[in-house]
Amino acid sequence: MIPLLVDGPQLEPVSLVEAKGWLRVEGSDEDSLIQALIIAARLTVESEIGLVLLAQNWRIIGDQWPPTETIPVRIGRVISVAGGRVFPASGAPQALAAAEFEIVKGQEHDSIRPLLRPAPGRGRGGIEIDVRLGFGEFAAQVPEPLRLAVRQLVAFWFENRGDAAIVERGLPGPVRTMLKPFRSLRLGGFSA
Repeated sequence: MIPLLVDGPQLEPVSLVEAKGWLRVEGSDEDSLIQALIIAARLTVESEIGLVLLAQNWRIIGDQWPPTETIPVRIGRVISVAGGRVFPASGAPQALAAAEFEIVKGQEHDSIRPLLRPAPGRGRGGIEIDVRLGFGEFAAQVPEPLRLAVRQLVAFWFENRGDAAIVERGLPGPVRTMLKPFRSLRLGGFSA
């Protein structure tokens, strides 16, 4: 199944105040830059580890139900399932309530177990499941090494902007080390 972002997070794992304190910046002249760096750092960390950090709404779209009992969700921890829909060949989709899905917590990734599996009638995108993914709703629920990696990236980019030549390719070494335990070895969904 293919994940599609519906709504990004309402908060960032590091607040503007926290980032300014980390950078030892006073005043508000650099606020918009620092806020942009926070967002960029979160997106970079999420991309590097293959998981979303803070609560976000996603839609998982598939052609058919997988042959396995569960649907692996490899892009984030499942906070909740809002429901879903199955599309017939024509007409209105069949709604599936949140109660028709069970969340299976896993060590490597979470999965969703659909309790009903009505057959889709169209060949492409016949199934949609709406989920809320992330480590939690609040920054404090994101593991501290990931929050620290965001702060480190913000500081690195803040200090190496403008006319400074950045010769380091990829992530700075300390950030790469912080993210290593969180990296997902397999990304993507199931194919059906």
